[in-house]
Amino acid sequence: MKKISALAAILILSGCSTTATVDETAQVSEDTITQAQTPVEEVVEAISLTVAAQPSDARVRIMNIKPKYESGIELKEGKYDVEVSKPGYTTYREWVVVDKRTILTVELSKAEEI
Repeated sequence: MKKISALAAILILSGCSTTATVDETAQVSEDTITQAQTPVEEVVEAISLTVAAQPSDARVRIMNIKPKYESGIELKEGKYDVEVSKPGYTTYREWVVVDKRTILTVELSKAEEI
């Protein structure tokens, strides 16, 4: 067997290092970059109707649907026949377009006595 000179051994072993440094930024996969650049989906508010009535104990009804009105009721986009009433007051009734979160303010006036 031939003896390898010390210089030849150093040259051979110099390319065989057992320690290595890792550049973590170079390790990022393309999938990770794509996910990070994907925009966050916009939160869509529910379409709803809230009627703020004065007096506060007035009765609120939506005449063209079956579900009973409750504050912040979620609805499909469309037109709704809203009635606000209370004995001794003039009734409010109007078609309201609901296409987003809608707050309708209604102030009933005292009915005229005859």
